Amino acid sequence: MAIAQMNWGRLRFVLEDKRMEEFAESLNNVYSLAENHPGFIWRIPDSQSISQLSDLGFDKLISSTVSVWVDIESLKDYTYNSLHGVYLKRSSDWFQKVDSPQLVIWNVETNDKPTFKESFNRLEHLKFKGSSDYAYGWER
Repeated sequence: MAIAQMNWGRLRFVLEDKRMEEFAESLNNVYSLAENHPGFIWRIPDSQSISQLSDLGFDKLISSTVSVWVDIESLKDYTYNSLHGVYLKRSSDWFQKVDSPQLVIWNVETNDKPTFKESFNRLEHLKFKGSSDYAYGWER
């Protein structure tokens, strides 16, 4: 068993905007750190992310990642104790405030490769029905 996670946010400006330059330039480094972090298994590649999000009707202001990890502890360590955590503390510089869950976690098989469609369905479940084995946040 492993866990999948999807996090999302609504950018203040499109990535090509000069005000997003620092954030945009950090993405490859932050993704590379994730992919080399202990416990990381897989993430939806950038090329697939763009097409899957577009197919779901999201515009260029939605930034989202789906990944699979060995366990929640590995994901938490990467999220808060790596360069990702430094950028996370500055999220208001680049992201609009949203009044709904921005993270959903669920159990998967190690070789599962969840889609954005499945991930956003689980996020909706978490938002409207609360935490369960089907969808939860950091705390169950």
